[in-house]
Amino acid sequence: MPATFPSNPLKRPFPDREFDRGLIMGHLRTAIFIFAALYVLRPFGMDFGPNAFAICLGYGLVTFLVAVTYSYVTEQVFGWHRCGPNWTLGKWILDCAAVLLLISLANFIYHNFTVGWGAFSWVVLVGVTVPTVLIGLFPIAMSGVLIQMQAERNNQRAAGSLARFGGLSTPATPPTHTELVSLTEEFALDPATLLFCESRQNYVRVLYLDGGAAREETIRTTLSALEEKLVGTTVRRCHRSYLVNTAHVTSARGNAQGLRLNLVAAEEEVPVSRRFVAGLREEVLG
Repeated sequence: MPATFPSNPLKRPFPDREFDRGLIMGHLRTAIFIFAALYVLRPFGMDFGPNAFAICLGYGLVTFLVAVTYSYVTEQVFGWHRCGPNWTLGKWILDCAAVLLLISLANFIYHNFTVGWGAFSWVVLVGVTVPTVLIGLFPIAMSGVLIQMQAERNNQRAAGSLARFGGLSTPATPPTHTELVSLTEEFALDPATLLFCESRQNYVRVLYLDGGAAREETIRTTLSALEEKLVGTTVRRCHRSYLVNTAHVTSARGNAQGLRLNLVAAEEEVPVSRRFVAGLREEVLG
């Protein structure tokens, strides 16, 4: 049965924030904002002296390096995945709080470097970092709610455009092709019977129809290799870890991360990432 989303926005899915070029550019924009705000506005009467441009640029650079390093290390080294149903608005806010804290610590050290370590004390550190994190979290939380609401609205609209196709597919044996496709040397099937493929490291989980019922097979290959072999069929990439047969989509629902598809004879839903939503909708609607 399809899962329902919690009414509490903090517990609802939040758009994926995986380490990629988009995330790096987001950190770069934040760093540029920090530099511009310090150099132009000089908040709290800050005086950077004759080297104001270089010093303010340094704050921006420290901000960028800390944010990128945090995102990379937590995902690639510690395995924190900022995606999927467990990645919620609440976790995103906590993640932002951690970044804010680390940036505050790093900029505190950088500030002391620029003033000859004259403000290097626990009292000053706490006085700078705690207000920064607490005050900074308020606009972050508000922007997060807006991002979540907009993503949910857009993806629910996309799911609604697919809804009129719901229920058209049935578990009856679908039309077959004239030949089977060899997914590996040991396993071949009719592409028309394929429901979806899920990548699991060096293996791929394949769910397909057999006599109207769903069957499962795990094969040693990659999703990209299967995608190449299935060119010309109704199987499409819908997620970095999934391929789906659009001919077997019975219904769809949207959340902040994209779509969740229901398929013929399948008990589980297939996720569709935001960047694949438009292409999938075009494929299904023709």
